[in-house]
Amino acid sequence: MKQYYKILTLIVVAIFVFIVGAGFGYMKATDRFNKYITSSLYDSAATEVKGKVGLLELLKDGNSDKAQKRLEALVDVDLGTLTLYVNNPPLKQNKDVVEAIKIAKKYREKHPDHRVSPAIENSVKKTLDFVDGN
Repeated sequence: MKQYYKILTLIVVAIFVFIVGAGFGYMKATDRFNKYITSSLYDSAATEVKGKVGLLELLKDGNSDKAQKRLEALVDVDLGTLTLYVNNPPLKQNKDVVEAIKIAKKYREKHPDHRVSPAIENSVKKTLDFVDGN
């Protein structure tokens, strides 16, 4: 009987240590993930500010053609990124994403003279074609 209590105590202690360890690991992983996401958001915001200020400078200096080309290239990059959404659409579509693609497609149809970089041309086309049936 004494042996039974020792084994039972050992099992309870092992379960307790496992639960505490799992909770601690979860807290550490969550903390790291949050730091990573926050860092990514800051980096993204910093890049956006730099790009927008560069475009403002071009516009202020009267280089609207160059600013337009850069903006169109930025739209291409964003459309290329949205290919991830197109390739893996969620069960419930994100109305903002679909609307953004529709706006970009309408702009491209209105101004067909823009040439997409060959590196992302297929992704951009696939993303723009996504709204044909929507």
